Amino acid sequence: MKLKNLLIIGTVLLTSACAEKTGMVELQPDIMNTPIRIYDQKSAKISVTDSRDKGHIIEVLNIDRPSTTIDSSAALSKVLNNQFRYQLSSQGLNVNEQSDLKVIFDVERARTYVNQDVLDYRANTIIKLQVKLENSAQTMSKTFTLRATSRGPLSANLETLQKDFNTQLSKLIGQVLEDEQLQTFIKS
Repeated sequence: MKLKNLLIIGTVLLTSACAEKTGMVELQPDIMNTPIRIYDQKSAKISVTDSRDKGHIIEVLNIDRPSTTIDSSAALSKVLNNQFRYQLSSQGLNVNEQSDLKVIFDVERARTYVNQDVLDYRANTIIKLQVKLENSAQTMSKTFTLRATSRGPLSANLETLQKDFNTQLSKLIGQVLEDEQLQTFIKS
């Protein structure tokens, strides 16, 4: 009988411990650009790197206990690679690994810092992406940075933080896609 009770208590403890684990952030940027074919007859090799030293997306800073980190369910570099390939292709750019034109995206920062107080929280998101364009004659580099702050009552909700991060990521991708200097370099 004691063994059965111990198994039940152990199962309950394991189940509750798993329930308390923090979830993962689903990276799902939603780009609202209408595809305009601006890159007819142009091709490029596209790559995305992530030079951050830590891969988590959210860091919750608490007053009375160590900070908590939350990872994304998919690598940010993979999500950005898929987004940029799809969006640039829809703008008419032929993605070709053999092309002389290289478009390199490097994630330098991408994190939401949540300051958790007793009665409220403040979330600061910063995303920094460097875009480097290279062809046989020249090189161009441009950095895009996006910062956003949000506040809320009580404790931070993962769903809200995820939505906010995806909104900011979508804005940054849109800025890159609409940048006239990058468009001019690719077309040249």
